[in-house]
Amino acid sequence: MINNPKASIIIPVYNVEKYLRECLDSAINQSLKDIEIIIVDDCGSDKSMDIAQEYAKNDNRIKIIKNKQNQGPFTSRNNAVLAANGEYLVFLDSDDFLDLRACEIAYNATKNGYYDVVKFNAYNYENGNATIFDKILENDSFESLQEYADYMYRQKGYPRWSLAFMMVKRDIYLKAFEILNLKDRIIMAEDALMSFVLWNLSNKFYHTCDILYYYRQNENSTTKSNCNNVIEKNIQDLIFVINKIKEISKKYKFNTKITKLYIIYLRYCEYNIRKQHKKINKIIFKIYNKYFKYNRSLRVKFGV
Repeated sequence: MINNPKASIIIPVYNVEKYLRECLDSAINQSLKDIEIIIVDDCGSDKSMDIAQEYAKNDNRIKIIKNKQNQGPFTSRNNAVLAANGEYLVFLDSDDFLDLRACEIAYNATKNGYYDVVKFNAYNYENGNATIFDKILENDSFESLQEYADYMYRQKGYPRWSLAFMMVKRDIYLKAFEILNLKDRIIMAEDALMSFVLWNLSNKFYHTCDILYYYRQNENSTTKSNCNNVIEKNIQDLIFVINKIKEISKKYKFNTKITKLYIIYLRYCEYNIRKQHKKINKIIFKIYNKYFKYNRSLRVKFGV
């Protein structure tokens, strides 16, 4: 195990034996060798951890930690961060994979620790085909939280809150633990909650135009489920995250522009899930009208 590596790659693992080898190959073969890889066993039922143990035997940079019970991605990532030693963190979902230069390019972009957060671009990966995941971020830097908030507010579309497409200082992530309840079990929008806090705790941001992440469209994902129980849990999580963001923003006096953007788009996500699965009532329509119908600028921003 490397002492004080430049980056820790965090990989929660739960029933992904079909994709895990490709994921781990992309991690151990990074061009930046000064890394550690932390795999979280989230108590699945397939042979994923047999594969992980096989890789760990052949690479001493791999550390495996085990949850006491299935806890989901939010808690799994947090448990891994507590065990991490890297200066920066990279989050890799176990059905996705990285460009082999991802850690090197992202770490170099930090300018020896000057930037708190480095964001990069991703491919949408489906059936062996890679297409651009979203609008490409260009090379850009932001010297304050307010400057970054102003930039985010000018963009059309949602705040880019995915933890997967970024490198962030571990020290800042640990500060977020002082604000969030690490025991919350969140499946939907957990990235939004954590990134909201991380943005507000950070001051220096950098965007690189490089496409360094391959995001796989996994049909077994909870976000694609048609199970009523899963859908209801997703909606509950969205509402929980919205309320938590409001509460945290007020308590810690976080940036109002970032807060508004997150709440607006999370409401829109909730509306779309309910609409798709015919779980809409008058209250939800009122919420939708409040945030979109009577605000033309936001309708244009989010394309609704």
